[in-house]
Amino acid sequence: MKVNRNDLVRFTAVVFLFSMLAHQSCKSGADPTSYPVIPDKEFGSLFYSDSGGISGADGLFSFLLPDRSSVFLLGDCFLGKVVNGTRDMRTPMLRNAFIIVNRELTGTRAIVRGSTDDPHTFMEPVNEPGDSTYRWYWPGHGFIKNDTVYIFALSLVNDTSVVINIRLPEGADDETGRMAEEIFSFRISHIDLLSFSYPDFRHIETQTVNIDYPSSLIDFGNCVMVDKGWIYIYGTRNLPDMSKIHVARVPFSSNIFKSDWEYYTGSSWDKDIRKSMPLDIDISVSEQFSIFRYGRKYILLTQERAGADIYTYISDSPYRGFHNKKMIYHTTEMESDPNKRVITYNALAHRQYIENGMLLVSYCVNSLNPIDIFEDVEKYRARFIRVPMKLILR
Repeated sequence: MKVNRNDLVRFTAVVFLFSMLAHQSCKSGADPTSYPVIPDKEFGSLFYSDSGGISGADGLFSFLLPDRSSVFLLGDCFLGKVVNGTRDMRTPMLRNAFIIVNRELTGTRAIVRGSTDDPHTFMEPVNEPGDSTYRWYWPGHGFIKNDTVYIFALSLVNDTSVVINIRLPEGADDETGRMAEEIFSFRISHIDLLSFSYPDFRHIETQTVNIDYPSSLIDFGNCVMVDKGWIYIYGTRNLPDMSKIHVARVPFSSNIFKSDWEYYTGSSWDKDIRKSMPLDIDISVSEQFSIFRYGRKYILLTQERAGADIYTYISDSPYRGFHNKKMIYHTTEMESDPNKRVITYNALAHRQYIENGMLLVSYCVNSLNPIDIFEDVEKYRARFIRVPMKLILR
């Protein structure tokens, strides 16, 4: 598979969509000098490969596996060799792939179809007979039960009838705007739940989640948490000026996870998705975010949509009462880029890597100029930082 310039522009624009759908700037106090956030370049060096593995990606959902390794679920990504900080223009671009980080934190393994010399996207939708529509998956979050791994995935399809108003960042030129208008003609058709055997990640089954997606427009599966006998499935609903989090749940003891969900209504649970109410969060959240348990508290971490700041909230419940808002980190890649083309988005927490009270957090980096990510691989490599839990909890 080769990538031409039109493919590159399409790729960059599509990746950029979820970070640009809405924006609300909001600042909140946090004293970084008391509990400083620090870069974790060592984890970044472990995660990315310059010699045939994953050389760049976004997405980066993760969860712990039974052998204490972790699986990372990647969106659009590249494999191949990196020479002097650049990747060949012919480097394959995959819609998704997985990375296994071993328990010792000494090595990684990419999971793709094909081989590292001829890689192909790992998860691909299957069309009905006679349907030639191009479809692709953006991976969501997942979990493991016994010897089966479950991954949520947004199923996307091109649709020229769709008109999406995109707010481009300062610095985007007219050509970028024109490309955006042409390229952002797609929609999420539905949400699938894919299952894989563990530890070989052999595909078992693809099931469509039993919700009326066109009516609800909630991107369920962009955060998953197993807690106290429940699987909590979170998703964003993207409105023109605000993106909010909704939550569903299903018993972990169930053998069917695609249906029989109940939705939080703001005061109770109901099986009617039309009664779902969003969490009371006062910023526009990113498409991808994290909610996890830490001791007796639940932590919500999100980057402001289309912005540079990463926020946290805490609660005594996984579905209500989030408070103690903190702006814990300001990403600087956008403002430090002299051409004003670099963007950051979709910060995620990796709770399994808390060490010495420091939480591992990733955030995605990309460029509006598609050539940039070939000429400088760092412009399409997520950054990893360590955030003191005391900064979040105090």
